[in-house]
Amino acid sequence: MSRSHARAAATELTKLSGLPAVPATAVGTIGAAMVITGALAAAPLGADDPVAVVLQAVPYLQAGTVALGVLVVGTEYTDGQIRTTLLCVPDRLAVLVGKGIAYLAWATGTAVAALVTGLLTARVALSTHDVPVVTDSPVWRVVGAAAYLVLIGSLGLALATLTRAVVPALVVTLSLILVVSPVLGTVTPHARYLPDRAGALLYLPDPAPPLTPVSGLLVLLGWIAVTGGGAAAAFRRRDA
Repeated sequence: MSRSHARAAATELTKLSGLPAVPATAVGTIGAAMVITGALAAAPLGADDPVAVVLQAVPYLQAGTVALGVLVVGTEYTDGQIRTTLLCVPDRLAVLVGKGIAYLAWATGTAVAALVTGLLTARVALSTHDVPVVTDSPVWRVVGAAAYLVLIGSLGLALATLTRAVVPALVVTLSLILVVSPVLGTVTPHARYLPDRAGALLYLPDPAPPLTPVSGLLVLLGWIAVTGGGAAAAFRRRDA
């Protein structure tokens, strides 16, 4: 990473820290993890494994990292700050790299904190049951869940760069993973190649053939590469 990229990343991290919506989204995601895992663990017929409980919460938590990805870019277009950013850093590739690094830092911290909080909450909630707490699910699935949350949020980042707005990027990304994917999943087996379903194999206990966790990751990365590549090309060619 060049010095200009490093400076751009440091600047973007500072800007995001001062943007109230970003810390609020991170805290809200962590709080949601606590509430959701607590409710799932308290359910009479719920899982008795903290790892299994927190993995059940991942589909709900992905909205948080998607929102972070959208906010990284979308808010600058909302208030016109993108013009100031490009005046200060004329190298648009450096701006994109800086925003990407800033997103990765915030999303990774949020995902890890949310999942760890969820694990602790689930363990405490399960300890109140009359049955012993088990740990049958491999812990590496939690690492996969964290990676998934970070990667799926990067689609929001790319779409916000394409649409240059917060609301459309949020609507498109969340509609894809929360509405379109579940609906198509009941209609066609090809829905497995949608980004959320393919990426979910990073943490799901029972991969669905023909995809495996590795091939599912490659499919998700393909979606990110295509969307991100189009977003980068549009960002470098059009006016602010």
